Amino acid sequence: MNLRASRLILCAGLLLFLPLALPSFTSALDLPSSDTSPNGVASEKARLQTVQVFFPKQPRSNNDLSYVEPVNRTTRSQSLARFAVEQMIAGPTSDERQKGFTGAIQLKGSSNCASDFKLSIPQGVARLQFCRTIVSAGVGDDARTKSSLTATLKQFKSIKSVIILDKNGNCLGDMSGENRCLSNSRT
Repeated sequence: MNLRASRLILCAGLLLFLPLALPSFTSALDLPSSDTSPNGVASEKARLQTVQVFFPKQPRSNNDLSYVEPVNRTTRSQSLARFAVEQMIAGPTSDERQKGFTGAIQLKGSSNCASDFKLSIPQGVARLQFCRTIVSAGVGDDARTKSSLTATLKQFKSIKSVIILDKNGNCLGDMSGENRCLSNSRT
């Protein structure tokens, strides 16, 4: 048998047996997606996006309680503001800590809403209510927390002002008991 006849027989064999080795698809819509949900329905892959998370940075934030600097985080989340607040709660990475960044928020205790916080943004006002107790050593900590959260949330064009509430629904750091942040939402 010559070389040409051998190749012809090999190709014919592949054509006969190859379909048995491959899954069958009735149409292009049946092709497997690279990203499918647990129920097998193809879902559109979310685009990787970068958001800034603002943390106090030493040594300048020791003297200026409102001083914060951004660090970048990336996500595929569709809820960028929620992701940014979650990253604030997680705090700076070890590399960022070595560069002088410090955490702005520390939470303790159990949640009264099954999460760390609730976030709504009606009419350009971000209303952030924590569902766990915010650990604070006083007005300095409160100022750093408010500066970090406000800068982090205001990076989004849809957010014009920020209201920050504690677990009990009171304005964070408002020692007057008058909840002034609720009447003056241009924070």
